[in-house]
Parts: sequence; structure tokens; C-alpha cells
Amino acid sequence: MTIHEMFPDRASRDRIETLQEENRQLKATIARLTGRNDAKMARKVFGLTEAEASIVMMLVSCGEAEYGQLQASIYTDRDLVELLDPDWAIRSHMKRIRRKTRPHGIDFQTVYGMGYRMSEACRAKARAAIARAA
Repeated sequence: MTIHEMFPDRASRDRIETLQEENRQLKATIARLTGRNDAKMARKVFGLTEAEASIVMMLVSCGEAEYGQLQASIYTDRDLVELLDPDWAIRSHMKRIRRKTRPHGIDFQTVYGMGYRMSEACRAKARAAIARAA
């Protein structure tokens, strides 16, 4: 059933369309304020997968992350059980992330035995690139 069939009068349809637009704008504002939109924009700007964007946004927001934190951000407990070497999986993601972000002047340092670190300068560049896309 279409909106025209459900609400034959023009005033009701107009009000519904107005409310739908307001709802869309509120959702966009909530996403922007909570950072949910940032991962989406990171995917767009850098050509990242969903998992890669989650890793990048964790490093942008925190500056550094351990392997376990990165794994928890992209894998379920079940996924972790099925992975033979979760650290290797994270290293593979990071290899692809570096390939995609280096042309933008953004890189990450490996902290051996711990995880990854992102310099404040690179974090600022990433935030600026994501903000421009938003």
C-alpha cells in the first residue's frame, strides 16, 4: 500500500513527508555526533572495507590499539575461535589499510608485540579528510 492510498488527503501526505525528512536529518546528526558517520566516510574517502574502516577509526580516535582491541572491534567471539591466527588477520588488514591511506599522507607505526600506533599528525590528516567528505 502506497502513502497515497493510505492518506488520500494532501495535507497528511505533506506532513508525513516533512516528518520523514526531519527523521532523516536527525539520524544524520546523531550519526555525526556519535562518530558512526565517520567510519562510513572513511570507507568512502580511503576506499576501505567495513572492517578496515573500524580499525582506522579506532586508531584515529585512540592513537594506538593493541591487537586484542582491534580484533574485538571487528570480530565476534565466534569469528575469533574460527580464525587460526587473529593477529595475522589484523596484520593483513593493516597491510591493505596502509596501501589505501599512504597516498593521502596517512600511515601507522607497528608496535611489535603490541599493536599499532598512529601519530597525532596522521590522526589530524585523517580527521580532516573525513570531515571534508562529510
